[in-house]
Amino acid sequence: MKPRDLFPDAAARQQLGTSGLADFEALWALSTDWHEAPNERRGGWSGVSRYRLDDGSAIFLKRQENHLCRTLRHPFRGIPTFYREYLNILRLRQHQVGAVDALYYGDRLEVGRWRAILVTRALDSHLSLDDWNDAAAQSEQPQRQSLIAATAQACARLHHHCLQHSCLYGKHVFVSRSPASNRSYQESDVRFIDLEKLRKGISRERVSRRDLDQLMRHTSGWSDADWTIFRSAYRLQREILQRQGAVR
Repeated sequence: MKPRDLFPDAAARQQLGTSGLADFEALWALSTDWHEAPNERRGGWSGVSRYRLDDGSAIFLKRQENHLCRTLRHPFRGIPTFYREYLNILRLRQHQVGAVDALYYGDRLEVGRWRAILVTRALDSHLSLDDWNDAAAQSEQPQRQSLIAATAQACARLHHHCLQHSCLYGKHVFVSRSPASNRSYQESDVRFIDLEKLRKGISRERVSRRDLDQLMRHTSGWSDADWTIFRSAYRLQREILQRQGAVR
């Protein structure tokens, strides 16, 4: 199979190139500590490292070997899970859904060993929804309500395009440490991460039901009143997006 070296845009290639990391071999050989211990399964492994580029910005370097998932197009051989995640990141960008930024994807298939790399920009200006809830337990109520509404709007846009995150936990929803617009959070302050399992669903209602059930069961720190705000903002955003779609 022909090697893949994919950049989302020229700026990403240039940013990695200034640190000598704009090719697969350099990234694979980079010596770094593990940010997350490698996950081993069925003869393969996948691990994540954090690295600071020469320009001072941080990246997450995700490397894997024979860590595959099966798809409709590749039901037997499968594809690297990072390739699916890279495509999903680009898909969310196309639909204007906030997500982690990809800088590079590459893979090599040699002598039965399929190696893959995904590089993403570290979300240092953000923190997970769970961590925000822990750190801002006593935050001002208007700001808290705006964050809940912004999260609901981002989820509604995701589901409007019939996309199911499939692992929608509070730890996989990142929000800005400080809102971009004065003291009120906006949808643009919300980013989704861990997109390996994101997929196109059968219907908006089905993907919504499954994702929101996960979010409610796996997000800490929200009261019943908070969830009422979430559901109201979610429904309103869905209605707005549906009306916009009908006009087009």
